[in-house]
Amino acid sequence: MFAYCKSIPLPYPVGKNQTGRCRGTPLGFKTLIRPAKEKLKQHRQQLAQIVRSHRAAPQAALIAHLNPVIRGWCRYYSTQASKRTFSDLSATLFAILQSWARRRHPKKCRRWVNQKYWHVLDNANWVFAARSGHDYWIRLTSHADTPIRRFTKVQGARSPYDGDWLYWATRRGKSPLISPRTARLLKRQKGRCNACNLFFMHGDVIELDHIIPRSQGGLDVALNWQLLHRHCHHAKSAAER
Repeated sequence: MFAYCKSIPLPYPVGKNQTGRCRGTPLGFKTLIRPAKEKLKQHRQQLAQIVRSHRAAPQAALIAHLNPVIRGWCRYYSTQASKRTFSDLSATLFAILQSWARRRHPKKCRRWVNQKYWHVLDNANWVFAARSGHDYWIRLTSHADTPIRRFTKVQGARSPYDGDWLYWATRRGKSPLISPRTARLLKRQKGRCNACNLFFMHGDVIELDHIIPRSQGGLDVALNWQLLHRHCHHAKSAAER
């Protein structure tokens, strides 16, 4: 029945204090939604295929191809009971990368191979990373580092059309459906567009803008980012040109 589902609801027996209830009657179990086994299998196969196709490629190129796949898959399942699944996937990918690294240096000992490809960065051990530039490291995104972001229920009888723009703009910043960067910028701007100073409403198209354009020497850093309505962004870009 769940062969093509991306997620599967599973009942877990629990005590009387954590059990789910139906019209006040304890059920004796709690329903948790977890990624489907078929989707786990497909994701593992995809990771293995990427590693296999980069047998002779530099480590930085392998990381650059793995990171978007890992981030996208984890973000999709980050609203479910996926923490144990993420940890298992991290262990699986570690084993795949160990085979990839040892195959490249068959005459070196395991300790030498580990020291070449895994490093200590930001007080974290066993980080699969490669140096890119003088002081810049490109590091592999870990499944296990993905935080679980629960969906927050809408308060009472609130509606996107009730005029409470502050509530909906703030809530949008906490949504697991948008990127962490957009959430941080919404919080910094207090739910307002930096161009027209109006609140972002439900259904508005929000775009990322560089305060100082890249063509004028602006940097692609957090201090130079802002969120604008799409029409405000178009007007700003036209004025800059």
